[in-house]
Amino acid sequence: MVNNARTNYSFTPDAVLHNASQDIVYEEAARDIVSGVMHGYNGAILAYGQTGAGKTYTMTGPLTDYKVRGVIPRAVQQVFQEIAARPEQAITVRVSFLEIYNEALFDLLAPAGAPPADLMIIDDPSGSVYCRGLTMTVATTEEDVLNLLFEGTTNRAIAEHQLNKQSSRSHCLFSLHIEQRSRVDSSDRVLASKLHLIDLAGSERVSKTHTTGVVLKEAQYINRSLSFLEQVVNALTDKGREHVPFRQSKLTHFMKDSLGGNCRTVMLANIWGDSFPPANLS
Repeated sequence: MVNNARTNYSFTPDAVLHNASQDIVYEEAARDIVSGVMHGYNGAILAYGQTGAGKTYTMTGPLTDYKVRGVIPRAVQQVFQEIAARPEQAITVRVSFLEIYNEALFDLLAPAGAPPADLMIIDDPSGSVYCRGLTMTVATTEEDVLNLLFEGTTNRAIAEHQLNKQSSRSHCLFSLHIEQRSRVDSSDRVLASKLHLIDLAGSERVSKTHTTGVVLKEAQYINRSLSFLEQVVNALTDKGREHVPFRQSKLTHFMKDSLGGNCRTVMLANIWGDSFPPANLS
């Protein structure tokens, strides 16, 4: 019998950051992406990996310790530093925070007590993607953005299982939408760009987490959407492929203009080791 299953995988990462500080992670992986956003390119930084591998820590860091803050607070700081260095430009920053939980869309910045909006992911004629009905809040300072980040994070769905006491059960997409206009030129030209900062839910093996009920259902949705993300990336890298299945899941549909086209994207693959005892112990 011939086994046609692939048994050997080879990957070429841009960098391997072993036990690296939050400073080093940001400088190596994120600073150039944020700088590009301020020059008109779309940018996306996403944390991917197994549950408990440190994705949320990498993206946000502990909210109580400024020194080890994650990619999102550092990116916000860089954006407003660049705004302060460009007095000749009028720059507007709008913030959105989308949660995808069990293939349903939720607005983490929706006003308290307001009826839930009918959110829908839309492709506009220019090829970009947006979520209709999603709250877009204008932020004028770094503090404003961090307050919105904290507000949305407290609304995020989490649960406990054997591998992680606070496992994120949803994909969260924190986005900065930036518009730049000249204060000195009479032109009405607007330079628009956006930065997606994405904390994906962690993949998990049910045989290890021993989840049941609602948490098991969440795990199934998480693993399926991450599998669709893998299929989209494989299709984008296949030069002979004409169709890319972005619409297979809400996650890949919303990330359509973050995975290709006018966008610079970095994936942070969070990895943690797992030891297995020898099969035959005597």
